[in-house]
Amino acid sequence: MGDLSDAVQWWDASQLRFLVLASLGIQYLLTVLAVGRKFSVPSWFRLVIWLLYLGSDALAIYTLATLFNRQKKPSSSNDSRDLEVLWAPFMLLHLGGQVFITAYDIEDNELWKRHVVTALSQASFRPIFSNYIAVALYVFCKSWSPSADIKLLATAILIFIPGILKCFTKPWGLKYASFLSLADSLDLAERTTAANREEELQNYVQEARTFVLANKKESSDSVKLYAPQLLFVDFSYTYSRRLTNLKAFHSFNHQEADSSLRHGLSDIFDLLYTRKNVFDFEEAEMRGRECGSIFTWFLSFLLPIVAVVLFHISHKKSYRRDDVAVTIVLLYSTIVLEFFSVSVMGAFKSQWPGTIAQRSILGQFSRNKRHTNLMSFATRLRCKDLLDQHWSMESYDSSGIITKLVRRHVEDGWKNFITDAKSYREFNDIRGQWTLQREGCHERLNWSLEKPFDESILLWHIATDLCYYHNSEFLRYTLDISHYMMHLLIANPEMLMPGSRRSLFARAHNELEGILKGEEDTLMKEAEVVEKVIDKVKSARDASTKETFIYDAWLLAEVLMSLDSEQMWRLIEGVWLEMMCFSAGRCRGFLHAKALGYGGEYLSHVWLALAHSGMETFTDRLQRTQKPHLPVSPLRSKHLQTGGQDVAGPSTSQGKEEEIIAAPPTSQG
Repeated sequence: MGDLSDAVQWWDASQLRFLVLASLGIQYLLTVLAVGRKFSVPSWFRLVIWLLYLGSDALAIYTLATLFNRQKKPSSSNDSRDLEVLWAPFMLLHLGGQVFITAYDIEDNELWKRHVVTALSQASFRPIFSNYIAVALYVFCKSWSPSADIKLLATAILIFIPGILKCFTKPWGLKYASFLSLADSLDLAERTTAANREEELQNYVQEARTFVLANKKESSDSVKLYAPQLLFVDFSYTYSRRLTNLKAFHSFNHQEADSSLRHGLSDIFDLLYTRKNVFDFEEAEMRGRECGSIFTWFLSFLLPIVAVVLFHISHKKSYRRDDVAVTIVLLYSTIVLEFFSVSVMGAFKSQWPGTIAQRSILGQFSRNKRHTNLMSFATRLRCKDLLDQHWSMESYDSSGIITKLVRRHVEDGWKNFITDAKSYREFNDIRGQWTLQREGCHERLNWSLEKPFDESILLWHIATDLCYYHNSEFLRYTLDISHYMMHLLIANPEMLMPGSRRSLFARAHNELEGILKGEEDTLMKEAEVVEKVIDKVKSARDASTKETFIYDAWLLAEVLMSLDSEQMWRLIEGVWLEMMCFSAGRCRGFLHAKALGYGGEYLSHVWLALAHSGMETFTDRLQRTQKPHLPVSPLRSKHLQTGGQDVAGPSTSQGKEEEIIAAPPTSQG
């Protein structure tokens, strides 16, 4: 019992030191690990960053609360209360966060008002969690001993200044990265001057097509590719800007184009999730934000240096050595941390990673059979669906090749498909039909594209896997696109297309288990699964097997396998490219911005490539101005047939009134 009492007393005396040093350690981990968010890292690494991001504020606030409660207790003769009070402003520095991780999710930016309220002083000092600046100042003023060395007081004040500034810089940064603030900070909205937008689109299409057909390459000095901030806040480019981007992007070689896309995504990530200002905004508000951040960083680095000097020349002999050592560690570590953040911020110029996530129904089925015990345990815990959702296949770094294919597909569209405004819209709406028509397979395979988009993705994914394991000659990147689109359906269905159903994957997986019932114990590899599936569906007689996604996918794969190998993979590649572009064009810019927070999606590369190549975005589709076909009333029809003469009716005035209601004027005042 005595040992337990001694342990409790030791922890009570040492608790605050451990909390302060733990808070400092988390800040270092956040600074180092947050840089890795722009690289291809495993999901567990991002989970660690997320936990550190959430825990950093909680630990700093808890430390302030512990310090607040500690000052209420009577002091002993050999107490270091003045040094402990000196630790309060360091917690404010920690609550101000680090430059590389202002926000973890895009929703954090929308909560900037909560951070402001949290930082501001309120009438009461309870609860502690809602006014930590007030608590820190209250603890300092209430607990500081008048007999303490004036140099320690000056040291505390020098740390308080950047600490309070950083606490307000964080919500300031969150505010200007919020959706509405970004939209307001961009160029003022331009008034549409064209009287006929359809004619304006027609002129744009003709000019763009002429440029692409001429195969002109603008010099690197004359081209200008607009930064894509407009797209990420769901704004549309004007036709003049769209044409400028098209000319610039078309002039890039494939390596330059891929690099420009990656740099663009990296810059948007910096804008949304960090306080690293990489854009040269001309707006006064953005300049003020940048100057305010630099001023805060300058004070956070310079004032602790002066505080170190003052602390070393102050009288410290009356304090515990452990507390003096902790204070020295805090002072020097703060200087190193701020210097590291600023220096890395200026030197770190990274591209967005080009990895492509992968998922496969057949691969997951085979994996589950290889880990039967684990799947059974997850089923008992009711977390099998969660495990399936987050346990993905190995990613592939094939974005450069696929981006090249996307650019070639759009260029072919400008040359061989788009001729006017109508065909321009049709090209943006195709999702495999053009490839089927070019390969002469439209009549036999068009049924697979007439289904809902998520079902078409599922059928072509299973059919592609069947063709791959049945035919060894294939193109790796074609399979990568198929597996990536399935990844979107499972992990990010809202980006695939609004209304996409993630449950289709589970249904197809259950159908696969039903078809292969009795064969599970012998199945280990995907190739074995495919051969068993083909044998089962070929000999299927019952309706339960024929009315499944697996059977429909086999019918699709059977037609594909009847083609020669080269044509088969050319057709599969073309269909997947069209479906991927179709999906990218129907995803909001906000969702692309949100995806950057947890590693990004390759679909954002495709989306930017399409926008820079002059294609429609989701907003453009919503702004289409096609004239509606209004029905003509029977009275109006008879009036036209009689050459404008009045027909028998209730009365002339009443007939005119009905005519006006049925056929409104073509132009309004």
